[in-house]
Amino acid sequence: MMLPNPDSGARSTAPVEIRKPWAGRIGLPGWWRLLAWRRRPALRADLQAALRAAGRLAQMPDEDFDRLLGETRRTLRAAVARTGEGGMLSHRAQAMAVLAEAAHRQLGQRPERGQLMAAMAMVAGQVAEAGPCSGKTLAIALAAAFCAWTGRVCHVIVATDALVMRDAADMTPFYARCGLSAAALPAQAQADAAAFAYRAEVLYATARRVLHDSLREKQGAGPGPARRGAAAGPVAAHDGLQMALVDDADRVMIDDAGMPFIVSEPGSNPVLLEAIELARALCERFVAGRHYRFEQNGHRLVFTAAGQELLDAVAAELPPLWRAQRRRDELLMQAIIVRDRLVRGVHYNVQKDPFGDGMRIAFTDVPVADLLPERTLHVGLTQALEAREGLPLSHPPRTSERISYQAFFGRYQHLGGAAGDLRGLENELWRVYGAVVQRVAAPAATRAAVRHEVVPDAAAGLAVAAESAAVWGAQGHAVLIGLRRVDAFRPLVEALQGRNARLRVLGVAPPRADDWVLAAGEVLVVPEALLLGADLKLERPRTPVALVLPEALDSTRAERSFWARGARLDTERVGLRLIALDQRAVPAWLRRLAADATADAGAPPAAALGLRLLLRRILYRARRRAARGARWQRHQLFLHEQQLRLQLAFAAARGTPPALQGAGRSASSFPGDPHAKH
Repeated sequence: MMLPNPDSGARSTAPVEIRKPWAGRIGLPGWWRLLAWRRRPALRADLQAALRAAGRLAQMPDEDFDRLLGETRRTLRAAVARTGEGGMLSHRAQAMAVLAEAAHRQLGQRPERGQLMAAMAMVAGQVAEAGPCSGKTLAIALAAAFCAWTGRVCHVIVATDALVMRDAADMTPFYARCGLSAAALPAQAQADAAAFAYRAEVLYATARRVLHDSLREKQGAGPGPARRGAAAGPVAAHDGLQMALVDDADRVMIDDAGMPFIVSEPGSNPVLLEAIELARALCERFVAGRHYRFEQNGHRLVFTAAGQELLDAVAAELPPLWRAQRRRDELLMQAIIVRDRLVRGVHYNVQKDPFGDGMRIAFTDVPVADLLPERTLHVGLTQALEAREGLPLSHPPRTSERISYQAFFGRYQHLGGAAGDLRGLENELWRVYGAVVQRVAAPAATRAAVRHEVVPDAAAGLAVAAESAAVWGAQGHAVLIGLRRVDAFRPLVEALQGRNARLRVLGVAPPRADDWVLAAGEVLVVPEALLLGADLKLERPRTPVALVLPEALDSTRAERSFWARGARLDTERVGLRLIALDQRAVPAWLRRLAADATADAGAPPAAALGLRLLLRRILYRARRRAARGARWQRHQLFLHEQQLRLQLAFAAARGTPPALQGAGRSASSFPGDPHAKH
């Protein structure tokens, strides 16, 4: 740790039950398959019943149909009040058929079989694997309306604030037609807006926002979801966290669950602030390439021999506490990364402080964890950015409450969700959340014809990607390029501009709907964080689409989703995937073999094909190992959080020492602030 952090003041007095993530559930590998298979016949029967009713409902006049909407809602709510979960399932087919017709009349969108089946699975508390580009937004809206008709509050949890605003705006007319109130709650919303939003029957929000408000409400510091539940009537009297439907469940419930969420209170750490100010000035002496370099695709910062000598020299200028080798290295490393890697407008913004008169650092939805080689570098990151921007340094907060995503979602009485691809995550979803994955038939032809090419390094890959995109653009294709590394944008954009390509770049501001409209001959460059939820459209129908990946994305699931972009456009799609030999997972002997094969102009085509297949296999296995490691870390985090809560509850019961108690009124960390993720 860069500095002993005063986070030991976290307190909890609630009764705590310590359990393993899979307690009460059979943990045999693949057990979810049996459960999904047993539930599938009832799901298919309800789907057929809903489809049979579609023709009759389509012929009904609007006045009669609106009357039927009200009757169906009252019938469903009465059945749930009498028989609980059984009432939901017994009326699932009839209510879903009526909701599907309402969506068609209000939105002009007729739900397809896969969307109806996904909605019915979510109503039954399952997670639907709907396939990429399958229309999950409409399926979740159908399930959310059904859940809200039962008389309980339904939270639709999505991955980013941009998707919160987009999905809520698109689906609010449908909810109004169904007699339901809907609201969107972005991270920036103030307390009065949050109090209004939590009174809605359907609420769109991110998991971080609901977590933030739940913990603040527990401390009595603001509105939260439980207060809405307490006033909702006898059906919803027990708890505000009643029903949740999670869009992109793989990212929200798995990828984002690797770190806990914390609520903090004002702290004081003048020693850290003094060191950060000093490190900001000292880091200007370090020159990239001479004193340090980035390895492993930017995931690791390494000081050279000259850099180590300079570190030893500047150590004498640091306060005594920071002269220890690890603290010194991490302090300077953080200052260098803030200077070289974090981009204003991409990773963070400087905006007016809503709680004061000055300016503050606000982090965007683009994650910064991959840019920080050490997790301990999160400590003081906000203050390092304030020093870079010339703002007064704020004291880092201390933790007052913390909770893991796994424990948070476990508080909901009913949990469902949908995702495009859940392969490899089914057992974890079952063992941790008790969620059964139900596979829904994906649309046909969701994969583009992808060509793989081997390049010596990442820089060569960007050059090949720019050349290929320019050629496709000249041929009349609409070109989409996905990038993972922020530092790859500038060289790629310069290369495309040098080839006179018609270029658009997303990433500075949240994308609007018209940003995803592609024209023939246009090249659109998008960071991976914004690809989630991208709904591609063509300015002219039947325009061919070209998809280019100059570098690997974070996961195989993300790449499968990228190749499926535009699958609903009914047009020709081609793809290019570049494999760089300088990746950490590629062994040295294979790099030499690839270099020899590339240099030999007379090598047979079969040799190049075999090399590509071998490289793809090696990279696939490396990703499998990384996924297993991440799964183990999430497991350990959940158990650690349970143990910590038990210890804090025991300490509270025995009387918390004054030294561990936080002073002053509690104040929550801003959702998205990296201090909320240690």
